Amino acid sequence: MSAAAGTLVAWVASRTPPAPAELLEYMAADLQAAGYASAGVTGAGLAPALLDASSRALERVLASAGVSRAAAFDLLVSDAYVTYAFEAAADDPGSLVAAASDAMRQISAIAVRHLEPAGGA
Repeated sequence: MSAAAGTLVAWVASRTPPAPAELLEYMAADLQAAGYASAGVTGAGLAPALLDASSRALERVLASAGVSRAAAFDLLVSDAYVTYAFEAAADDPGSLVAAASDAMRQISAIAVRHLEPAGGA
C-alpha cells in the first residue's frame, strides 16, 4: 500500500505488527474513499479520525444485516480502527478517557439507530 506521508492511510500502514495484507488493502481503500488518503491527520486528530472510520464501517455492517463478505471485512476493520484509535490515544494518556467516552457514544448511537425496533421501544 502506497500512501502520502502524514495521512491516516500511511499511519495505519506503519503499525507494527502490520495487519494482514488483504485487510490492510481493504482498510486503505476504505480510508481513501473517505478522503483520508490526502488529508493530513496527526497527533490528537488520529483517535477521532479512526473512531469516525470505525463508525462508518460499523454502519455498513448493520445496514447490510451482516450477510456478505464485505460486511465481514467491515466488521474486522471497524474493530481494527477502534484498536488503532486507542493505540493513538495512548500516546497521550490524558486523552484515553475522552477517547473511550467518544467511542462508547458513537458505537451506542449506531446500535440504537440500527437495532431499535421501528416505532420505538
